Amino acid sequence: GWFDYEETTFAYLKVLMLMLLNYGIPKLIRTDKRNSFSINNAKSTKSKLNLTQFGRICEDLEITLRCNSNPLFKPNAERENGTFKRRLKAELRHEEITTIDEANKYLNDIFIPKINNRFSSNINTNKNVMRPNTYTQEELNIIISIRQERIIDNASSVKYMNNYYLPMDFKTGEIMSFKSGTKCTIVNT
Repeated sequence: GWFDYEETTFAYLKVLMLMLLNYGIPKLIRTDKRNSFSINNAKSTKSKLNLTQFGRICEDLEITLRCNSNPLFKPNAERENGTFKRRLKAELRHEEITTIDEANKYLNDIFIPKINNRFSSNINTNKNVMRPNTYTQEELNIIISIRQERIIDNASSVKYMNNYYLPMDFKTGEIMSFKSGTKCTIVNT
């Protein structure tokens, strides 16, 4: 689990990373139709141009992503979320936790293990559809990343999130020059 100030793609990627590290790679993820998961105005779902960042990552990890806004599509998740919210809210208040960092630590170190210990059942290994995670943390950081295309300007720099960056050779540390208009991909891990 992960608390964030808003429901953002970064927060969903953080939850995905925690799930992969702690439980393995799922066969299927069911979500609502938030913009992080689904491009609502896409004419064709077969085109790679219509993939969101989260969708691309799921495709790279061979996870099927199904999006639907109907609460009946994922009834167990909706019911459990309601239960967890009520219990967790009371526990956070009881523990006098007031910051998001304290809440995330409590959620992952105390609350989730306690709930899993109390309510989870043994996994039937014959029916389990989670694959073991065979990726290293470094490999997952590259796979679970935001990738955006940019164009190099006249100064051989790239603007990303209101900052300018110069391409460098990571082995030598030397600044590299490229022709203006050259396309590049920014990978934010």
